Amino acid sequence: MQKSAAKEVNVVMNGLAFGESPRWHDDRLWFCNWGTGQIVAVDAEGNSQVMLTVPATLPYSIDWLPDGRLVVVSGRDGL
Repeated sequence: MQKSAAKEVNVVMNGLAFGESPRWHDDRLWFCNWGTGQIVAVDAEGNSQVMLTVPATLPYSIDWLPDGRLVVVSGRDGL
């Protein structure tokens, strides 16, 4: 197996409580910030936007339906 080293690592966002469940959607990195209950999207330039704040308890995750609607799944809440 051949390994390749990353040529450059870029930090796109600091100060997260617990970033989890990353997804690439609409040219942005989306993820759950479990410590704050936020769903955040970050573009390649590092511009971030809180897309939604959820009352779900940990753990939760995100995905999209074929029609583009965001789905939030909360395991502990059975949602």
